Amino acid sequence: MPLADERRLMGPVSGLLWLAGAGVGCISGAMPWARVSIAGHALAVTLLQPLVAASLWLTGGQDAYMGPVLVLPMLYVAYFFPPRYAWPLAALEVATYASPLLWTSGGHLLLQRTLGYAVAYAGLTLTIQFLKRRLLEAEREQRTMAHEDPLTGLANRRAFDAGLNAALAGGQRRFALLLIDVDAFKQINDHYGHSTGDRVLRELAAHASAEVRAGDLLARIGGDELALFAPGAGRDAALRLAEALRLAAARVSPGHDAAPISITVSHAVFPEDGVDRATLMRALDRELHDGKASRRS
Repeated sequence: MPLADERRLMGPVSGLLWLAGAGVGCISGAMPWARVSIAGHALAVTLLQPLVAASLWLTGGQDAYMGPVLVLPMLYVAYFFPPRYAWPLAALEVATYASPLLWTSGGHLLLQRTLGYAVAYAGLTLTIQFLKRRLLEAEREQRTMAHEDPLTGLANRRAFDAGLNAALAGGQRRFALLLIDVDAFKQINDHYGHSTGDRVLRELAAHASAEVRAGDLLARIGGDELALFAPGAGRDAALRLAEALRLAAARVSPGHDAAPISITVSHAVFPEDGVDRATLMRALDRELHDGKASRRS
C-alpha cells in the first residue's frame, strides 16, 4: 500500500482506537467518574471542545458530517448538568458548532444552521431541565411518603425497621430501643372522638420530638405506638429518655377539662438485652406488657 494511502487510513483507525479506549475505560469503571465532582465533569466537557472543533474541521468544515452528531453532547449536557452548568456548557457547545466560521468564508448557510442549533439547544435544555425537576420532585415526594407517617410527620414503621436493620448489619457498638404506648387510648377515641385522638397523637409526637437527640429516630410504628432508636445510648441514657418522654406526654391533654395523657415506656439495650432484632423486640414487648399490667393493678 502506498505511504499516502497508509497515512489516510491512520486517521480513521486511530480515531476508532481512541474512542474504543475511552469507551471501555468509562463503561468498565476503570475511569473513576463516580468520584469526580459535577464541576470536574463540566471541565471534562470543556476540555473536549477543541477536539470536537478539530473533528468538524477535519470532516469538512461547514459541511462536516460530524455536525448532526453533536445532538448527543446536547442531550448529555441538558440532562446531567444542573442549570448553573448546563447553560454555560450549552453556549460553549454552540460556539464549537459554529467554529468552522473562523476558517470558512461565505458561511451563510452555516450561520443559519448555527442559529437553528442554538434555538434547538435552548429549547431542548429548557424542556429536559423542566421534566427532570418534576421527576426529582415526584421522587422526593414518593420517598417522603414511603418513610413518613402522614398523621404525625414522624418516621413510619418502614423507616424505623430500616434504621434498626442498618444498625444491626453495620455492627453498631451500642444503641437503645424504646417502645412508647399511650395508656387507655381507645377510651380517648371512644369518649372524645377519633379527631381528638389524632390530635393527641400529633401533639405527643411534637413534644416527644423535642426531647430526643438530633441523631435519634422517633417513629410511629402502630396506631398509638411510637418507637425510638437511639444510637450510642446505654441503659442510663435509655432511662433518662423514657422519663423525658413521660414528662412530654404529660403536656398533652384530650380536652380542656381532662387529665393529661400518660404513656408506658419500655426499653432494651443492644447488646445487653439481645444481639438480634427478634430478641430485642421481645424484650421491649415483655417490659411494655409488664408495665401495662402494673398500671392496671
